[in-house]
Amino acid sequence: LRKNLDAFESLTENIGILESAIAIASFREMMEEWSVPSLKRTDHVYLRTENIYHPMIDDPVKNSISVENGVLLTGSNASGKSTFLKTIAINGVLAQTIHTVLADSGESNFCQIYSSMALRDDLMSQESYYIVEIKSLKRILDHMEDEMPILCFVDEVLRGTNTVERIAASAQILKSLDRRNVMCFAATHDVELTYMLEKN
Repeated sequence: LRKNLDAFESLTENIGILESAIAIASFREMMEEWSVPSLKRTDHVYLRTENIYHPMIDDPVKNSISVENGVLLTGSNASGKSTFLKTIAINGVLAQTIHTVLADSGESNFCQIYSSMALRDDLMSQESYYIVEIKSLKRILDHMEDEMPILCFVDEVLRGTNTVERIAASAQILKSLDRRNVMCFAATHDVELTYMLEKN
């Protein structure tokens, strides 16, 4: 083995590549529909997709979207806001990792992907839900100056905050995410935000 270390390393690398290819091929075979995305290197974020769907939902409702700036989703409970955010996020990760989107077509740029979703308070760290959420949002805001663009997902901005303060603070946070190199998908019950952020 010592005499043939280079050959052994090459062998294990090739086995790893083959295993990865088999896993990707198996995943694609399991999915109802998929396509190879078109990914570009740009200094701004954009997304175009036709009939995209979530991989864990049987008989999913497919959606199409073409955007070059942030998206604010509103709607009643159980209307699919969070599921749509997760659909775009999961497909964003799949596109950049295994070059697969669960859609008829998908086109976007290479980007960092962040989320502030499904948060919980942390009793062990003595952090309230509010603190956990603020830290999650700060993590996104801290990377806005990075060279690589950001695609981020925020479900119910400042959910654990009183209504008046939540709407005012949420509007400011989402306005700060309105940049050429950042695309934020945010879901909210606060319809007021649609008027406050209409220009963004």
